[in-house]
Amino acid sequence: MNTLKKHRLSLFLAFAMLTVTTGMAAHLQAAESSTTSLRYMGGPVELVTAPNGARVNAEVLEISPEIIYLEPTTEKVADGVWCIGGYSLANTTVIEGDDGLIVYDTGDTREEAEHIRKAIEKISDKPVKVIIYSHSHYAMGAGALVDNSEDVLVIGHPKVNETVESSLQGGGAPSAIPEVGPILTARMMSHFGLLLPDEGADAGVAPKLEMGKPTAFLPATRTVENGEELEVLGIKLQFFTEYMSDDYNLTVWVPEKKAVLNNFLWPGTPNLYTLRGGVYRSPLVWRDGLKVIRDLQPEILLNTHARAVVGKDKVMETLTAYMDQISLTYDQSLRGIMRGMGPDELRHFVKIPSYLGETPENFQGYGESVHFPEAIYQYVIGWFDWDSTKLFKIAPEEAALRTVELMGGREKVIEATRVAFDKEEYAWAAELIQNLYLLDPMDKEVRQLKADILRQLAYRTTGSIARGFLLTEALALEGKVKSPLTIMPSTEIIAGSPATFVDYYRIRIDPEKSKETDKVIEFVFTDQKDKPVALHIRGGVAEFVPEPSEYLKKADYVLKLDGKTWASVYLGDADMAEEIQSQKVEVTKGDQAELVALFELFDKFSPASNFRIPLLGD
Repeated sequence: MNTLKKHRLSLFLAFAMLTVTTGMAAHLQAAESSTTSLRYMGGPVELVTAPNGARVNAEVLEISPEIIYLEPTTEKVADGVWCIGGYSLANTTVIEGDDGLIVYDTGDTREEAEHIRKAIEKISDKPVKVIIYSHSHYAMGAGALVDNSEDVLVIGHPKVNETVESSLQGGGAPSAIPEVGPILTARMMSHFGLLLPDEGADAGVAPKLEMGKPTAFLPATRTVENGEELEVLGIKLQFFTEYMSDDYNLTVWVPEKKAVLNNFLWPGTPNLYTLRGGVYRSPLVWRDGLKVIRDLQPEILLNTHARAVVGKDKVMETLTAYMDQISLTYDQSLRGIMRGMGPDELRHFVKIPSYLGETPENFQGYGESVHFPEAIYQYVIGWFDWDSTKLFKIAPEEAALRTVELMGGREKVIEATRVAFDKEEYAWAAELIQNLYLLDPMDKEVRQLKADILRQLAYRTTGSIARGFLLTEALALEGKVKSPLTIMPSTEIIAGSPATFVDYYRIRIDPEKSKETDKVIEFVFTDQKDKPVALHIRGGVAEFVPEPSEYLKKADYVLKLDGKTWASVYLGDADMAEEIQSQKVEVTKGDQAELVALFELFDKFSPASNFRIPLLGD
C-alpha cells in the first residue's frame, strides 16, 4: 500500500471514530444515554471489521462523508471560499482576495502542507498572501505554502508564537507541571494508539501522529486582539480570541461571506477531559466560545476538524445541539455533586438524552462523556468524595491480597473472572482480574486473561482514545509491544537548558536515604557562560538554588561540566562517577567520593526498566 493510500486509510479510520451518519441516530439514542455502560457488561454490541482489519463497534464505521473529508477533497462552500480536507487532521480553508489568497490552518508538518499547496494551486493561480492560524497545533506547515516568507502576512492569537515555541522546546506533551511532562508524553502514545499495529484486529482506528517529521512553522507577524477588525486583500475580517477549546483559539468572522472559521465545533463530542492527562478544560469556556459563533448567526461554519456546515438553519441546529451537550454534561455533573454524589457515581448519573444523540457531531467517537464528570468533580471539590471510608484506605496491593483471600484464593478469582468473561461482563471481569495482577504482574495466565478482557472492552468502545489505552495495555501484557512509563526529553533539549533539568532533578530525591544530609552542590555549566546553579540537599528535600552566590549556605561541592554531560547523567546513560573519571566533570571543591555518594541519594533513570507493564522474560 503506497504512502498516500495509507494516509487516506488512516484518516478514514480516524474520522470514523469522530462521526456518524444521520442514520445512526437510533443507535445513538440507545447507546449514548442510559445504556452506554451496558456494552461493557453483556449488553448487545455489533462488532464489525474495518478496512484495515480492526475489530470495532459497528457505530464507528457508519461514517458520513457529509461530515468528514474521508479522501483528499476540495469543496467549494461559497463564492471564493473553499475547504480542503483529507490531507491532515486539520482542514484548510482558502478565501480568495483581490490579489491573493487567505489560508486558515496549514497542517501539522511540512509534508502535509506540500499536499495542501498542490490542492490550492488547482483552485487559483493567485499566491498565498495571508495565513491565519486557528491555534498552535496546525501552524506547522505554513512555510511550505509560500516561496518567500517575507511575502506573507501571518496572523495569529497573541499566544500562538509562545505556545509553539514552548512545545518545540519541551519536545513532548505539554504539562501544567513540566517536571512530569515525560509521563504525559508516554500516556500520549496510548491516547493516540501509536504502538498499535497498522493492520489486524488490534489495529488503530485513529491516525498516528507524525512525530519527528520536519515542520515549517512561520511565526505570526501580526497578532490580533478580541473583537479586532482588519481588512486584508479586500476582505473584511473580525477576530475573536477570548475563549479556548483545546488551545488558545483564533475565531474569524467573514461578514461578506457570512462565514465563521473556528476550532470549537469538532466532529465528535468535545474532549472536555483527555485521558492522556492535562489541565482542566472548562466546559463553560468551550461553550461560550461556541456562543460567540452562534450570536454572529453565520450561514457557513468552516471548522478546523469537521467538514463545513452550510445553511443558516443547519448551522444553528448544529451549534445549539453541540452547546447543549456541553452544558448538560457540566450542569448535570454539578447537579449530581449537589445531591452528594462522588466521582464514581457521577459517571453513571450523567446521561446524554437521546435527542442530543440525533446530532452527528455529538457522537462519542474521540473522547467520551462518561469520563468528563469525574474531571469536573476533581476541579470543583478535589479527590475526597465525602466517603469517609476512603480517608485511610490501605495500599492497593494489600487490598488485593485481602480480597483474593476472601474469594478463596487465586484459582477462585480466576474462575470468577472467566465466568464474567463468558457472560461478556468485561468491565466486572477487569475489576476481578486486577486483584491478581497487582499481586503478581508477571503471572502469565493472569496477564493473558487481563489482556483478553481489555481487548474486548476496546473492540466495544466507540472512543478512539479509550481504544488506544485498552489495546496498548493488552499488547504490552502479551509482550507484543513495550509501553514506556515515561518518554524523557532528548539529549539536545536537556543540554540546551541544563539548569532547568537541575531544577527538575530535585523530584528524584529519596527522603529515606537523604534524611540526615545537609549539603549544597553547585553546578557550573561551561557551555552556558559558566553561570552556576545549585541543589541544597537537606533532610529529604533538594531545593533548587538559581543564584548560589546569593544563597544563605555556601556550596560544599562545586563541579564543572557541559550541558551534554549533564544530559547523560540525567538520562541514565552514565553516572556521575564515570563522568568524573573520564574528566567530563571537574570537581573544583569538595571530595569526589563524597560528591558521588550524594548523587546516590537520587533515583536514577533506567532506560532498561522504563516500562509501565513489566516485560516478560524470554
